[in-house]
Amino acid sequence: MLLPLHPLGRAPGLRAITYDTALRGSHRAPLIADGLVVFTTQHGGLAPESLQRFEDGPCHHDLYVAEGRVCKRLIADDGTTHYTPLPVEELERRDSKRTRFYHRLTIPCQVKNHTLRIRVDETPEDREIDPSTRRQRFNRTEHLRQIPPDTHAGRRLKGFRQDSESQHSRFDQSYPHKRVPAYGADAALLIYIGYA
Repeated sequence: MLLPLHPLGRAPGLRAITYDTALRGSHRAPLIADGLVVFTTQHGGLAPESLQRFEDGPCHHDLYVAEGRVCKRLIADDGTTHYTPLPVEELERRDSKRTRFYHRLTIPCQVKNHTLRIRVDETPEDREIDPSTRRQRFNRTEHLRQIPPDTHAGRRLKGFRQDSESQHSRFDQSYPHKRVPAYGADAALLIYIGYA
């Protein structure tokens, strides 16, 4: 993968990264913890995961993660399950030793609308190993996106990634055997900057 391990050291002032689906949750987690907003499209085939049960007085709502965002699970009369995306009011950033990001969400309800915050960065509880499966309990950065793909902002950012992908493709095709004629990363970067 061409993405530098510590992009902030190489590009001071960087605030966001858009990348393709090669960037998985394990790659996004340290970037998000360093304070970056990371946008990638959602991988296909991820099954909805239970996130939490929200309770407030007589109200209770089962929250799941589906298609990169928090959803309310609804079961229809015929037994089919539907996941309704909850509107994200704001992406909140809180700085401490490691940056934390939250979605401020509204759960529409017949009794009253509920507002809550859901972390979209990896938590210590997420990293714990489940003894029964010997896997990480919940890969939050794989299932949740800071900017959900199927939103206005997500559709706009997806276009940036497609533009950069076509530029990379043209760059690869402009050299024989798809190899940059340079020795070392610094020389290759100089050629790429010249191409751009």
